[in-house]
Amino acid sequence: MTSESLSHAARPTDLVALVTFDDQVRQNQAVTMDSLVDLDQHRTRPLNAALAQWLHLGRRMWINVDGREVHGIATARDLNAKSAWAIDTLIDAAADDANDVVSDLLGQAIEAAARAEVTHLLLRTLLDAAGREAATRAGFRPALIERLWRGAARAMAPPEGINVRSVVEADELALFQLYSRSLPVEARSLLGMTREEWSALRDRRWLRGGAELVAEREGTITALVGFHEQHGRVQLDLVAEPDDVASVAALLGVVLERASSSEVSALVPRSAASVERVLADAGLAPESEYVQLCRRLARPVLAESPVHAGMPVPSGGGA
Repeated sequence: MTSESLSHAARPTDLVALVTFDDQVRQNQAVTMDSLVDLDQHRTRPLNAALAQWLHLGRRMWINVDGREVHGIATARDLNAKSAWAIDTLIDAAADDANDVVSDLLGQAIEAAARAEVTHLLLRTLLDAAGREAATRAGFRPALIERLWRGAARAMAPPEGINVRSVVEADELALFQLYSRSLPVEARSLLGMTREEWSALRDRRWLRGGAELVAEREGTITALVGFHEQHGRVQLDLVAEPDDVASVAALLGVVLERASSSEVSALVPRSAASVERVLADAGLAPESEYVQLCRRLARPVLAESPVHAGMPVPSGGGA
């Protein structure tokens, strides 16, 4: 690799190289919720991603290419708003393991995101992924360490005093408040401190065809689950109050009643001890570990109160 960038947004002139590359199986270091539905069948199709970009279908793609030889590919898509992108493909096909290709591709993605006034660029990888070091050098910071739990879940007796119902539009503020209570402040400072940032980063693409339920105690939402059944497995996304095991158990029980399969997978932040405890009690076991990385490109502009000349301003100090 030379110091000059070999990466650029995919162009129609790259078609020949992409057709050749498309038939080869490559490891995708980027992990998304929808790719976790079936780990064994997940495979990136670079040509499809390029066509989506050329047809303006909301996909962005960068390739590292030398002549007709593709060395690497990265793609990104919107999350819940155009101000937040998730990198959903990151492939390094170079002969060496220097991570130069990944660094080059991520640099292109960051520049494109900045031009598009994107505030958050997310990337999830395996905890020991080769490209994590390159992402860190590019300014990505770890927001969450997560574990994938999988297994056949046992039926659970429903706890008393907890109401389970479907999510409605009026729940948005309460769900943001639940998110704020459920994650450490260090994670929220990267992923979103405001309601608008939280809403933009909610990854609900994988949930299409699924449902969301909340658990309530005395009118207060204490836990949330999104679930989707596909390929004979139920995928869960659980958010809960710290230490509220009963609310998590209530949601899991209702999901198992509705699902046709007892095979369950759930990606859970290591900070969510109550969720991990319930999944372990239900018979699931932890497998791979992942890290959710975030590159913040802009911070929200906070409203400022004008201070007029002559107005006394408290200094907090003594006279």
